[in-house]
Amino acid sequence: MNEDIAFPLVSIVLATYNGEKFLEKQLESLFLQTYPHIEIIAVDDRSSDNTVRILQAHAAKHPAMKVFVNDTNLGFIKNFQKGCSLAGGAFIACCDQDDYWHAGKISKLAAAIGNHPMIYCDSVLCDEDLHDTGRKVSDQVICRSFNSCLQQAVFCRIYGHATLIKSAVVQKAMPFLEVIPHDWWLSFISVLHGEIQYLPEPLVLYRQHSANLFGVVGLKSAKTGRNNKAGKKARELYEIRRRINAFRDACPAEKEHEKKLLKQLAATYRNFSLANNFRRMFFFLRYWKLLLASKRRSDLKKILFCFKMFIKIK
Repeated sequence: MNEDIAFPLVSIVLATYNGEKFLEKQLESLFLQTYPHIEIIAVDDRSSDNTVRILQAHAAKHPAMKVFVNDTNLGFIKNFQKGCSLAGGAFIACCDQDDYWHAGKISKLAAAIGNHPMIYCDSVLCDEDLHDTGRKVSDQVICRSFNSCLQQAVFCRIYGHATLIKSAVVQKAMPFLEVIPHDWWLSFISVLHGEIQYLPEPLVLYRQHSANLFGVVGLKSAKTGRNNKAGKKARELYEIRRRINAFRDACPAEKEHEKKLLKQLAATYRNFSLANNFRRMFFFLRYWKLLLASKRRSDLKKILFCFKMFIKIK
């Protein structure tokens, strides 16, 4: 049987930046994958440490690995976009530089994805030294299959390292938006094209440490000064408004109900007028089961969260 038919090529897109401390372990886990048809696309974002040398040393021993070094620093979102644009596989698996993958991760996800645009697995939360903390991502958030873009419009807890996505769907997500983490944007675009499937098996050791850019589960941000806090809040509001507008615009007209609701939600994000505050709060109260589908909270706490939308935007 033709290998391309039995085992379609999976492109592992590895985005790196000053990752020498943890990179060797991640690469070790990639080369131990049992899936027989893999390429590794490593894109470095102008590291100043030994990251590129580590990548090139491994690529010299593994013909399926290709290393690209950016001319200028793109930032992590655009770096992942570049890696995805260079991928030649039928499926793409985004890869961070500091985790560790179960040897059967790609095989199990590829076997279970079927006609779904995306599939994701559970992850074990580990400390900086990859020691199991006794918790999984599914202990912190609700991991499940999703079939509505409204379930991804306010909260997304699908982490890129746990996903396998059809390349055709990734192409529809181009270009990635800099105000939305790439894994959130890919999840939203994916659910526009079918149900996101969940595989309830932890297949990644998800390293939690202070250098994580996003996605550190269960950690709170450090306190900042008053001026910095005000500036950060203004920037967050700007990015939130751009995000919800992008989701509204990306939703196709044929998804008439979801498009209508995203338009209503985006309208309430324009400002903090009294009328908008009421509209936003009532919108959340009416559709909380969709909007808060990823939050692992009691129904009461979710409803209380909706009331908070009178004075905040999330």
